[in-house]
Amino acid sequence: MQAHALDSPVLCPYLAWLRFSPDGGVLAASPAAARLLGYEQPEELAERHPLGAESWQRWQEWVRQAPGQALELSLLTRNGGSIWVLMSGCQSGAEITEGWLVEVTHYKQQEATLARTLLSGREHEQAERRFRALMESAPDAILISSGSGRILMANQQTEKLLGCPRSEILGRMIEDFMPERYREHHRELRSGYNREPRTRQMGTGLDLYARRRDGREIPVEISLSPIEIDGEWVVASAIRDVSERKRAEAAMRRLHQLELAQTEHLASLGEIAAGLAHEIKNPLAGIAAVLEVLAGSFGDATEARELMSEVQQQVVRIRSIVDELLNYARPRPPALVPGDLNEAVARAVQFALPRAQLRQLRLTFLPRQLPELEHDPEQIQRMVLNLVMNAIEALPPGGQIDVQTQFEAAAEAATINVRDDGPGIALEEQEKIFRPFYTTKGKHGTGLGLSLCRRIAELHGGSIQVHSRPGEGSRFEVKLPLHIPSEAAR
Repeated sequence: MQAHALDSPVLCPYLAWLRFSPDGGVLAASPAAARLLGYEQPEELAERHPLGAESWQRWQEWVRQAPGQALELSLLTRNGGSIWVLMSGCQSGAEITEGWLVEVTHYKQQEATLARTLLSGREHEQAERRFRALMESAPDAILISSGSGRILMANQQTEKLLGCPRSEILGRMIEDFMPERYREHHRELRSGYNREPRTRQMGTGLDLYARRRDGREIPVEISLSPIEIDGEWVVASAIRDVSERKRAEAAMRRLHQLELAQTEHLASLGEIAAGLAHEIKNPLAGIAAVLEVLAGSFGDATEARELMSEVQQQVVRIRSIVDELLNYARPRPPALVPGDLNEAVARAVQFALPRAQLRQLRLTFLPRQLPELEHDPEQIQRMVLNLVMNAIEALPPGGQIDVQTQFEAAAEAATINVRDDGPGIALEEQEKIFRPFYTTKGKHGTGLGLSLCRRIAELHGGSIQVHSRPGEGSRFEVKLPLHIPSEAAR
């Protein structure tokens, strides 16, 4: 390495400088520069490249553009590490560059530490903003309280729930917003929770209430979650107003009680109707027998025979009404057998066909392929026959009645549709036609036919619905599951 005047320890024992070749290799160095880079003697730096290729190019450009001005650079040390320096320089001849440097690693470390501190503060601030945004957007009221029960934070839903501003909530005790009768017990429960904090539902199986600012109590559900913040445990309480749900549950209970009472009432009526039907059937049988004997004694008295025939028809009608009443009052459980539903429907259509032809109506059956289905063929036949006969009675001459079956794979159910192009049924009538004894046929109906149809559908675990608009005809849809729930057929 060539000697240089500035390399003398007498002239510059503390000045750190480096002389570089055109490719960035060290030609000469001062003892101070050698010490900075971890070398014992300046000669050990010969041909070393403390600046990487990219930094060397950058340094060269800097010296040409701003000679004598310092640039912050990173230099490689002997042990493979690096130090930060401020290095100014100038060209010494056509190909040699000299640089004077001052180490600033300590200041860079302080700067990085400060930057990390500032960044950590910003991250903490951002995290806090996100947390507050989540609290404010939560659909439930959220309170954060200390282990002693003092409220530290609250969201806007809490203000709505308790009916008071946040300024009157923060700093107060949780118990202040409870009915007085629960406060002492809650203090005991809080002590137990602090000993073993965990996420859980508060007061499982109990009715909980919050007390609003105006003194009104509202039913609530509360979920508790412990949170550790800066080494201390706090409790987040999510509070939900369940007033609407409680009202709905109470309404459902009242409705259920009404349904039970109505069921018991109908059962009692059924018993009465069944007993009455039996009492009527016996004298009716006697009356029918006497009328038959009397009819034979009239000889050629045509007027008397016609009158007697009319009386006999009325007796038959009374007997039919009594039988219908008895079937409705004491329906027998369905005798379920697996089989083809189409066969029972086809028999019902066949029985109704003569009546339809007499009324000059078109009656068609459009069966679809159905899987085997558990059903009582006799009851299904009676139900379909009733629906078809109702349509026959409703239609004027020239009308059309279609009976169709189909399978709904998604619901695992078969459907029977009885459709007509008659006058249709008004909406207010649709809500009543399935009620017992309600009829639109005047003196010609008992009002039990559709009620019996619904009973049969329900005994098969199914349902019946009517779809109709005035002037657009009607469609009765019976839906029957492939497999009947055991409780349905009881």
